[in-house]
Order: sequence, then C-alpha cells, then structure tokens
Amino acid sequence: MQPQNSFSSLYEVHVEYQVAIPMADGTILRADIYRPGTPGRYPVLVERVAYELVGRCRYAGEYYASRGYVFVGQNVRGRFFSEGEFVPFRDDGWNDHRDGYDTILWVGQQSWSNGMVGMLDGSYSGGTQYLLAPTQPAFLKALFVREGMSDIYRDFAFRGGAYQLALHRGWAINETFVQLQQDATPETASALAALEQAVENVDHWYRHLPIASCPPLEG
Repeated sequence: MQPQNSFSSLYEVHVEYQVAIPMADGTILRADIYRPGTPGRYPVLVERVAYELVGRCRYAGEYYASRGYVFVGQNVRGRFFSEGEFVPFRDDGWNDHRDGYDTILWVGQQSWSNGMVGMLDGSYSGGTQYLLAPTQPAFLKALFVREGMSDIYRDFAFRGGAYQLALHRGWAINETFVQLQQDATPETASALAALEQAVENVDHWYRHLPIASCPPLEG
C-alpha cells in the first residue's frame, strides 16, 4: 500500500468470481467480490442486479476495492449463475424468500467485513435496495439509490396509468437473449437465433398484437 491523496488508488485489488452465497432456503446466489489486496476487515458495498456481473460491476468493484472497500456484485435469484427461478423483484424484499436480507447477513459475517454494510447504484439495483429496506437486516448502515423505482406498480409497470409495453418487452427480449447466450446448447440454438433476430428488430415486437403475445419469448 502506498499512501497517496484521497482520490488515488491505495490498494491492489483481489477479485473472486461466482462466489456462492447461500440463501435461507438453500438456494445459491452467485457474486463477484472485489477486495483490497491487503488482508483486513473493511466496510462493504453491495449491488444486487439482474445483469451480467463483469460488464455491470467491474468498474465499480475495482474503483471501490482500490480505495479500501469490499465490493460485492451479486446476481439476483435465477439470473446467470445464480440458482432458482427469476421473477423480477419477487424475492428481493419481504416475500417468502428474502434474498436481499440473507445476502446482507452473509456479507456482514465474513472475515473481510467490519460489519458496516451499504448498498448502491440504480435502475434494477435501485429497486432491490428499496425492497430490502423494510426488512432491516443487521449490518446494513446505508443505501444509495442513484435512480430506481420506489413503487413498482406506478414507477415501473403502469407509469401514469399506462402499461410500459416498450420498456418491458424490449427489456425481456434483450435480457432473455443475453441469458440464453450464456446457457446455449444445441437444443436452444433455434430459440437463440429467433431472439437474436428479435433484438435486431425490436420495434416490430413493440407493435405486435395481441399485446399478451410475444412469439420470441414463448416456448
């Protein structure tokens, strides 16, 4: 460690990929963990997202770990290498599964944690923060929501009373394509090809009728 001004990197960064974090029901969620290379106990920052972790979290992980924080970027239930069924936001608050709550408890008890845990960032990870807050897990000291929905119905599903078709359909097509790319097998080749075409022609699927049908996402 070489002391410099407060805006400079102070630590080398150690990264562990796809670390297993057990939930109360035994489901394993995976996280990439960025830590200062110097052994010790540090404050921890957590981001829980539905997106591919390296692309989403690498910059923030390296930045904060080099400045004396542990950064935990975790995929929510059912996304990428995390086990379980993915239903947006269902398991992130106070439902039958409390994945955010379980994650904060696990993080706070690790040998590299000083028991001071915060969460950060926005969009999907803003939603996971708002849903976690009422569960009040031990160790959680702060939330920083860059941007996100505090009311899933009014802010995310039916803004101003109108269903957000383009947002949801475009997001579902793109994120299903990204997930299927990772899990590709010969059996999924035709579905992957259909989704790739749908991503390239997403405007067509915004206008598709009936609204309840979207063939690239069916089957």
